[in-house]
Amino acid sequence: MGTEQRSLELIKEAARAILEPALSDGSSAIDPDVKAWLPEVARDLHVRIVRPPDAGAGSFREKLKVQLRGTSRATHLLAAELMYLHVLPLTNVRPAVKLDRITEVLSWLTPQPPLPEPLRLALDTPGAFSGGTGFNVQIWRQIGWLLEFVQHWWALRDDVRTEAFSDPWKFRTAVASMVTDQPGIRNSLLYLAFPDTFLPIVSQDNKRAIRDAFSHFLGLPSGQDPLSVDRDLFAIHQIHTKQDETANYYREPYVSQWRKLAGNGARAWLVRPRDGGRELLEQWLDSGFVSIAGPRFGELAGEPSRADVHAAVEENYQHLDYVQRLSLTTDYYSFLRVLKADDHVIAVDGDRVYFGVVTGGARYSDEPTPRLTCPVAWSSEDGITFEGGEPFSKHATHQGVVVDITAALDSIKEYTRSLVGSEEPERDPHSMSPRSRTLPPPSDGLISRVHGDRGWLQDVIELLEDRRQIVLYGPPGTGKTYIARELAHHLTGADAVRVVQFHPSYAYEDFFEGYRPAKAQDGSVGFELQPGPLRQIVAEAITEPHRPYVLIVDEINRANLAKVFGELYYLLEYRGEMVRLQYSPQESFCLPHNLYFIGTMNTADRSIALVDTALRRRFAFVELHPDDIPVRDLLRRWLAVRGETGDDRPGLLAALNAEIGDEDRDFKIGPAYLMTPDAERADGLRRIWEFSILPLLEEHYYGRLDRQEVRSRFGLDAIRLRAGESS
Repeated sequence: MGTEQRSLELIKEAARAILEPALSDGSSAIDPDVKAWLPEVARDLHVRIVRPPDAGAGSFREKLKVQLRGTSRATHLLAAELMYLHVLPLTNVRPAVKLDRITEVLSWLTPQPPLPEPLRLALDTPGAFSGGTGFNVQIWRQIGWLLEFVQHWWALRDDVRTEAFSDPWKFRTAVASMVTDQPGIRNSLLYLAFPDTFLPIVSQDNKRAIRDAFSHFLGLPSGQDPLSVDRDLFAIHQIHTKQDETANYYREPYVSQWRKLAGNGARAWLVRPRDGGRELLEQWLDSGFVSIAGPRFGELAGEPSRADVHAAVEENYQHLDYVQRLSLTTDYYSFLRVLKADDHVIAVDGDRVYFGVVTGGARYSDEPTPRLTCPVAWSSEDGITFEGGEPFSKHATHQGVVVDITAALDSIKEYTRSLVGSEEPERDPHSMSPRSRTLPPPSDGLISRVHGDRGWLQDVIELLEDRRQIVLYGPPGTGKTYIARELAHHLTGADAVRVVQFHPSYAYEDFFEGYRPAKAQDGSVGFELQPGPLRQIVAEAITEPHRPYVLIVDEINRANLAKVFGELYYLLEYRGEMVRLQYSPQESFCLPHNLYFIGTMNTADRSIALVDTALRRRFAFVELHPDDIPVRDLLRRWLAVRGETGDDRPGLLAALNAEIGDEDRDFKIGPAYLMTPDAERADGLRRIWEFSILPLLEEHYYGRLDRQEVRSRFGLDAIRLRAGESS
């Protein structure tokens, strides 16, 4: 059994050690003489920590210590064991912190009970899944749901409990019969109770996306409700584990097949209480929701598309200007379909900013007035004073009632953590704050593959991290594209790298987005907005903000760059800022900090001095030249590795470039032409010289030397003679 599987077994055993006595007779696993899991104990603890929630300053544990004063030993033990189950499977909390959380709560008891060794050992494992921000921000709400589950459990008939205790699907049905739901902690409880049936996946969106991606194994999905999704996932996992015993849907070859179906990950939103002002904001904070004024068209059936919302707005709001109708469509559609659980929300009132996390989907309500509402766990009713210098402050000026400010997500998370009654968040060692050093240094493998210099490669990586976009430029054959690809694959996985090649007819519509012919369901042909490679990689990069994504733009100088980049030029210089798009003016768009550009440019086509000034300002330019490191002596090093130390190719290349001279520096020839299998043979080397190198020089010297003069001066025989003279 591997280390990972052993860790999961320890978690499984520890969870069972708590849940088995708890759900059979209500006994505590930490102190078996105490009946801590009885409904009256759960009610007592629920009243203390949930109704009403403590929105003041301090961590969850600091508040819990106050809330537990004067309570019974059973209430203390129930709090400790629920906190244990809450933190046990998390990979985003270090083992030492897990143990500290539980032992601190136990230390409030006299006498203090020891934590049983199997429970202690399980805390010392990496965990089973990441709970993300939700498991820190919403800890009191999730513990509250577990307390409601305990009360619900004991309200079931004895025979129902007996069956549910041994049958995972009867247990799942019992959980589904609860009045309230918290998908994250519900999925965690299902996994802990029956880990052989329910997968360690807490995001309901991810569960559905995984099921949908592999539903072809089933024929048709059995339904869209959470219970049906769980049944389908179990069946799919059974099929996968026949071929891959440890099938993990967060790893390849699975993750890339479903990730795009899960949406764009957590987002951040500014929601304004425009119609109700301060009074409405106080309702939001007191009752835990956000809202926008209800649409005239009432509730739309099913899952309306943007076109559905737009049509309804057009029909019911003709009295508004068309610009107002477009804005209204964006607000309603964002609220109904894009805003989702685990997204972050901020609300601004005067000089105060309030932070929250979405806990469920939007719904239509007629009471007290027609409106769309969405449940939110607010960090604090006090918020912070808005001074204008906060990292997210520039986004607060964007117009609209519902504004996508995902570009400020990282800074909003930090403020949320500082205010919320939650546990101290764990720092992911790979987390990418905008200016943190996260790109890996050059490895021995990278150095070996590109036959490069470690110091030069380190400089390039640090430059890319600082500037986010670089151009490798130089004469033909200097390995620009090869180095760009190898560097990108060193920085991240192959699935996070895209390559595009610019050419004179390349346009904004090709690179970013534009309308393309599309066949409709009725057979007619129209136009549909289609994403280009940049828009596609941005969508993927947003889903994994802690992972580098790299877009390689080969021959970047061959296109009309102002035409290709359009308004994106601004974003290259101001990462994190938002702009409105040519073809999607209703959307705010930004380039994420984890997206890197590596361009290549052939100086034989265009001198760097002739490159668009705006491009030169936005990209750092790194030269690859035959006279300088790392290209200088590259051919000799490559041959040495292959054991071909007596080869004359380095001498021929040096003689050729010496003949070209420094006055034509940009037209010297790189070693890549002579690093092919053909170049190892005399006839192959002659063909390369005749059909690859000489045509380049003929083009360059056009009007200065005729074809015969080029061949007599730079032909292989002439260069071989000069190489012999210089040696």
